[in-house]
Amino acid sequence: MTVDTREELIDALVEASEVEHGVLLQYLFAAYSLKKRADEGLGPAQQERVRRWAGALLAVARQEMAHLGCVCNLMSAIGGAPRLGRPNFPQPAHRYYPFDFRLRPYGDEALYQFVCFELPEGEPAPAPPGPAFAAAAGVVPDPLTYVFLGELYAKIRHGFEVIDERRLFIGPRFAQDTDDWSNRLSLRLVTDRRTALAAIDAIVLEGEGAPGSRTPSHYTTFLALRSALGAEPEGFAPARPVVWDPRTRSHPDAPDAGTLIAHPRTVRVAELANSVYVSVLMMLLQYYSFGGESPAQRDALRLALRNLMSAVFRPLAEVLTELPVARDGAGGTAGAPFEIYTEVQIATQPANRWPILLERLDAAAAAASELGAELPRLAFLGQNLRWLGRNLRGVAGGTV
Repeated sequence: MTVDTREELIDALVEASEVEHGVLLQYLFAAYSLKKRADEGLGPAQQERVRRWAGALLAVARQEMAHLGCVCNLMSAIGGAPRLGRPNFPQPAHRYYPFDFRLRPYGDEALYQFVCFELPEGEPAPAPPGPAFAAAAGVVPDPLTYVFLGELYAKIRHGFEVIDERRLFIGPRFAQDTDDWSNRLSLRLVTDRRTALAAIDAIVLEGEGAPGSRTPSHYTTFLALRSALGAEPEGFAPARPVVWDPRTRSHPDAPDAGTLIAHPRTVRVAELANSVYVSVLMMLLQYYSFGGESPAQRDALRLALRNLMSAVFRPLAEVLTELPVARDGAGGTAGAPFEIYTEVQIATQPANRWPILLERLDAAAAAASELGAELPRLAFLGQNLRWLGRNLRGVAGGTV
């Protein structure tokens, strides 16, 4: 397929949004699964190595978050709407994407898949983990086909190169995000062909590196992590016994078997994590679907997003990696399922966005406080959620 119309370019950017989103979650799931403490069987040197591995993986995930934001800016620049939906896990290869999407704990299977995600065109694929690993192998827009992420972005780049620049860039500049979220996460303003191509090239460079010099890149990071894991003594298990593809229920868009969580308390915590995750998506949609929010409101949304991800969702995800999946407590532990129960959307009327969002945060705070009677760490998360709600109410104005 050649991308040479606005519709095809929007379709390709939708695909890029879903892929960046899905890949990001897989990186987070693996990072959260890593052990942390001596009572989990880690010696002092192993604790330090595992801590570095988690840091490297989370750094890649932060860059993927920036990539997703850049894709939203590219979409906005040509008049499209941000896309933050995606199919639920697990997804076998070729059902939605050319590679399979699975939530795997940190290990050689996960790292092999991550290397394949970022594999530059022309580079040889790494050796698979072994025989036990089932690798995934005009008027209407042309079908979009690609094998690697870099190939997808090459098609998107072609669209920005060949479509008439004077009619392509119709989106308002003020709707884009150009703020530095932190010193490790910054986004690019897209206003014309030059800035669009620069944003795409930056995404590809961070993912697969430059020909002849792949370092630094996500690709070389994952190669190094896989090599470091292979150097550990046989039988070393850096991750908790987290199951693949945990889920609280079946989903029409993910009919393939995941691992159903049966323990009642774990289900409640997983559902809370899913609720917080969807609230993050709704806040991102509000941020990227500019509806006249004031600079103070946008600043408050950005701050709330950072705190919701780091001070609420991450601790929830880590707690889940120590909670049992089975009703009897035997077997493996859970992880954040990243489930989307219904389509993620926000109100078209900006004034209605705030009360809906605040109702969600209030419900999550109540659920966290209730679970805190059994899991004390969650009571603290309830306090964080109430604090976030108060801060947003302070800028929402007369809408709440």
